[in-house]
Amino acid sequence: MAVITLVFGLLGIEFYQGLDWGMGIVAAPLAAIIGVVFVILTISALRFGNAFAASLFGFIAISLLIVPIAFGFSFMAFVIMAIFYLVFMIIAFLIGAPKLLGILLLLVALLYLFVGLFINDGLGDSVFGILFGIFGVLSFLVALYMAFALSTQKLPVF
Repeated sequence: MAVITLVFGLLGIEFYQGLDWGMGIVAAPLAAIIGVVFVILTISALRFGNAFAASLFGFIAISLLIVPIAFGFSFMAFVIMAIFYLVFMIIAFLIGAPKLLGILLLLVALLYLFVGLFINDGLGDSVFGILFGIFGVLSFLVALYMAFALSTQKLPVF
């Protein structure tokens, strides 16, 4: 999750600044690879009986693999993904998951919303480009912190 949100964040900054870092070329194949990894994580979560993780990982896999193919990179595709991330954020709070997971899901939902608004605005020099860049980098940082905190168990996860 951290890798793809970082790519989205850098892509937003690249668009906003008018730079050519090549993030657009990297984004789609990387999303597909990470989508396959999330399919494997979904199967693993199902085998271990964690229904919430399986549904969340499965949705992330769908959002990376199927939604862009079905809807294209359109405004509606990204708004639909943002809504689903918000639904998972609410479920995470209701089941008592760490609040950091809810924050991450909110940041990713805002990332997808701003990507959709950027696309709807015509991919031009728009404030939505820098906003999806900022929320992409913030999502990356929170996801990276969560990964280190959960794997080392030396950092607090609130």
